[in-house]
Amino acid sequence: MAMENQQDVAQTQNASPKAKQNLKFFLSGFGVLAILVLVGVLGLGLYRVYAKAGTDKFALTVAKALRLPALKVYGQTVAYSDYADDLKAIHVMQAFDKKNNGPTANLTEDQMSDQVLWRLVNNVLVTQLAKEYGLKAEQKDVDDLKTKILQQFKSADEANKELFDRYGWNLSVYEEKVMRPFVLQTKLAEKLQTDETLRAKVKTVAESVLKDLKAGADFGQVAAKYGEDGTAQVAGSLGWFQAGEMVPAFEDAVFALKKGEMTQNLVETEFGYHIIKLDDRKTEKGKDAKGKTIDVEKVSASHILFRYPSLEKYLDTEAKNLVENNLVHFYLKVHSPFVKAAITK
Repeated sequence: MAMENQQDVAQTQNASPKAKQNLKFFLSGFGVLAILVLVGVLGLGLYRVYAKAGTDKFALTVAKALRLPALKVYGQTVAYSDYADDLKAIHVMQAFDKKNNGPTANLTEDQMSDQVLWRLVNNVLVTQLAKEYGLKAEQKDVDDLKTKILQQFKSADEANKELFDRYGWNLSVYEEKVMRPFVLQTKLAEKLQTDETLRAKVKTVAESVLKDLKAGADFGQVAAKYGEDGTAQVAGSLGWFQAGEMVPAFEDAVFALKKGEMTQNLVETEFGYHIIKLDDRKTEKGKDAKGKTIDVEKVSASHILFRYPSLEKYLDTEAKNLVENNLVHFYLKVHSPFVKAAITK
């Protein structure tokens, strides 16, 4: 230890006058003050970032420089700068919509933040699943989409002006924020729809549920548990309808049933697999295409839908999982849309 201390002293004595001056500076109060000022600046930046999420330029500069995270989902972080950039864009969009009576005109700050957070989380989910399938957004596909979009404008300058007015973005930013994710989502959606292994799993679940119903399980309770459309909230009820209002395969099956009966086999449509129960039927007076009074048969039915694999279904399932298991970790102090009240069946 003595030898090491002697070497340190020797190195200090042999240092250049400038080095000695720097050493004295840092050992002096001025050096300590400079370090404290630096820490204070960074601390102020961190406070602005994490105490109140927003688009503060100073906070955004600090966030980008330090690559600060906004949230983490499934081990992958989302940058604060991405959150702030998107939040700024939706504020620009709202200003535009207020002048043009658009959809975001009356959104609250929390609602705008929620939309941004969901978009960022969905991007993570899509990217991770696409990676599992070996999919990526090829530049050629992005360029093809850009060409189609530009065809709607007289020039690229006009497109840039429109994007700037609506989002505060230029075409390059729009390409990365919207077009590239859209291309990837489209590829993934097509892959999921044609995945026979996933389809087989859906059918297996549906067949198991049908078996339970045949054994006496309550249809309404089962529909509430397994149904994958809005009717699950009302015990599978579709209400009253007449011929021509449903897809052919579904319609053929339900009109063939007697009151109180249930389909004994799965009914397959473009949406997935259905189990259908006829609740009631009646005849009412109605009009045909020529205005002539006719008897119209109507039925009231309930069903349980097991949807085919799709990107929408995947994201819905993941959303419920994220909420129920509290899998989104926030570094920001913001309103969280990832709560049970925000998720509907």
